[in-house]
Amino acid sequence: MKLLENNNRKFMKTLSQNCLKANKSRNRIAVLAIVLTAVLFMGLTTVMEGAQVSMKNQMLRQAGSRFMVSLKGMSKEAAQKLAKDDVFEVAGIEHYVVAAENPELRNISVNAGWVDETTAKNSFMELTEGRYPQKENEIACDTEVLKLLGVSPKTGNTLTLQYSEDGKTIEKEMTLCGIWEGMAHEEHASMLLSEDCAEKLQRTEESYDVRGSFHSEKNVEAQLDSLLIKLGYNPEAERGDADYLIHHVSPAFEQSSATSPQTVFMIAIGILLILLAGYLVIYNIFKISVEKDIRLYGQLKTIGTSPRQIRYMIVRQGSVLSFVGIPAGLVLGWLLGNALLPLVMASTSFKEAEFVIPSWWIWILAALFTFFTVRISCNKPGKMASRISPVEALKYQGNTKSKQTHRKGKDTRFPLASMAAANLSRNKGKTFLVILSIAFSAILLNSVLNYTGNMDKETFVKNRVASDFDVRNGDFLKMGAEDYKKTVNREAIEELAAMEGVKDFGKVYTYMLPEDMMTEEREDLGKILCINGEETSEHIEEFDRNRMLYGFDENALKRATVIEGTLDYEKLCTGDYVIMAGGLRDNGEYNKEDQEFHAGDVIEAEIKGTVKEYTVLAVVGLEQAQEMCYSSGGYESIAFAEPVFLQMFPEMQTPIHCLFDAEKDAFDSLYEQVEALSEKKNLSVLTRLTAEAEFEEIQTTFSMVGIVVSVILGSIGILNLINVILTGVIARQREFASMRSIGMTKKQLRRLMICEGVLYAVLAGILGLLMSALLSLTLVRGLAAGTWYMKYHFTLIPALAVFGISLLLSVGISAMTDKIWNKRSVVELLREE
Repeated sequence: MKLLENNNRKFMKTLSQNCLKANKSRNRIAVLAIVLTAVLFMGLTTVMEGAQVSMKNQMLRQAGSRFMVSLKGMSKEAAQKLAKDDVFEVAGIEHYVVAAENPELRNISVNAGWVDETTAKNSFMELTEGRYPQKENEIACDTEVLKLLGVSPKTGNTLTLQYSEDGKTIEKEMTLCGIWEGMAHEEHASMLLSEDCAEKLQRTEESYDVRGSFHSEKNVEAQLDSLLIKLGYNPEAERGDADYLIHHVSPAFEQSSATSPQTVFMIAIGILLILLAGYLVIYNIFKISVEKDIRLYGQLKTIGTSPRQIRYMIVRQGSVLSFVGIPAGLVLGWLLGNALLPLVMASTSFKEAEFVIPSWWIWILAALFTFFTVRISCNKPGKMASRISPVEALKYQGNTKSKQTHRKGKDTRFPLASMAAANLSRNKGKTFLVILSIAFSAILLNSVLNYTGNMDKETFVKNRVASDFDVRNGDFLKMGAEDYKKTVNREAIEELAAMEGVKDFGKVYTYMLPEDMMTEEREDLGKILCINGEETSEHIEEFDRNRMLYGFDENALKRATVIEGTLDYEKLCTGDYVIMAGGLRDNGEYNKEDQEFHAGDVIEAEIKGTVKEYTVLAVVGLEQAQEMCYSSGGYESIAFAEPVFLQMFPEMQTPIHCLFDAEKDAFDSLYEQVEALSEKKNLSVLTRLTAEAEFEEIQTTFSMVGIVVSVILGSIGILNLINVILTGVIARQREFASMRSIGMTKKQLRRLMICEGVLYAVLAGILGLLMSALLSLTLVRGLAAGTWYMKYHFTLIPALAVFGISLLLSVGISAMTDKIWNKRSVVELLREE
């Protein structure tokens, strides 16, 4: 130990605690800053996890099960053995045997069979009344199915189950023994039978399915492949092979668990912004506090306090304040995150947001990040206090040496402004930090609102709407729903076409297969074998033979943009002609670089195993409202006339789009009819009104999130301003007393303080405007250029608004601070040590 040093840790803790008690105003500002920093961290992480949870739960609900994988077509013994395998964390068995064919259920697919209790509870079949079937004549089903059947949802009621057996319709009287809540507008549902009843109705021995979840969500597909190999099957085998077993990964677990680089980048940017904002204010608070108490630290060094102990004192103060601020900030951030989550979800295809309680590690991570911010913020002020010598500390006046020379003999017209500028230049580093923290919110707000202001409604709506009305399946844009089922049912089509005010009703079809029938050969796509007698390349790098298959009726085809050729629908109906259709770019242009076909070309195509020659009648461009929600194969798809398509694909008789216009002055009444039907039939209706609403949702989401973050950052900046003005007034009491003793009045002193506050606001405003302009011309312009519905324009109005607000706050804070702290007489102030 060096001479005069002590190692009394208990004394240092007491001294640190006393310093805390002596700096109550500093503590309140610091705690508030820590709270806001924790709010930002927790709010960000809550929104991120909440969005993931909401999307995943909706996808699971759409998939009808919480299980990760399913293996189908097994014997009872094999299914029972597999369900008990340790490879699964949880697994269950289902044994569906017949499809319900009651006339009331014609617009919904309902399978009847037995499932074990584990499967029932993990397939959203938790009973709200009764029990699962045990006897042969007992049945359980959901409230939506009962509503369609006209049966009151009460156990003990009877219903008739109709199904086919050997081509005959069988009716079986059943007693309702269990009920669970159904999902509104569901298209697929289940009826549960007893195990004995299901075994009597089964058509084949190998009709048992196993659904299960692995212990880890990582690489679910690889885990499933390993399980298939373990069971003696080949994951690469195709349907019909001896070593093939039907297997699927739930859509909710198909996406890679790895986060995209773009998401990681955005998260990293968000964390860095929060770190910087928190650091600016907390560092400045403790730096000013250290400067105010620098004589105390000098005196402590004269009695043997080591630099390390002084650093410990300051860091400990920050830690104690963290234990007060962080818990409050985490709770407020969690609530704020849940409040913002609906806005974020509104801009996705998953509209519903769930109130989430983040995982324990999210709370710990947010707390650690906040504590880390406080810790690094206290580090430099601690070093500054520990390095100053006792003599320097006693001489310290809170200013740094300036190289500026002062000219003699010249007076200024604005003496108070000059004095205020001189006071700000005493410590340029402190002044810059305050200015930067105030400017930060102006820069962010201007950038966000400049970005959202570039969103062009007309461009967006024009791209989204191809007609007055575009009616689709309610699950059309939902990733969790199976594509094969994203069609408009026949009953809805008939009702739409018969509505009063409908004009030019058209239908768009596409050929799709159920997921369990899909193989790597993609039987749902046509294959272009030859063009004008020349065989196409089998190498996908040179030419993609696979093409999507569409069907258009005459009214729907009229809405396409003709690129080459003519639309002769009579010729198209002969079956010898096709249309080659490519999607229009977001700006409405056809992708000429990817165009591979021309009007008059003769192509040889293989469709469903049949090879035939067709003449290309025309090449057309399609809007989004005329295509499927996904794209497969090459750029240009093969399109047929409606009658030809329906004859070729009898299993695909329902369209993906119903496009029609409203007759003159009939839009409003027609809109009400279509909306009412959509609620009953689970339809999605897109009109100009809904496209505009969707645009406004996206714009509002970005704006609200940006405004909330800007307000929090602005609050941190204002805290910094309050702190620097307040601590400056407290530290300069003797200086103010001296100035008053030589003739300065209280009114002049107040004006001086207001001038200082105004200078902070003006300098912050200049910095904010310059940086906002720079970011607008670079970052915002670049982002706008990369988004199809944006038209860039330059603006600094948000930054000017923030400048005006900060100017008013600066004047108010300065005046109020001076009024509170400069009440005492000159004699009292001069006597005070």
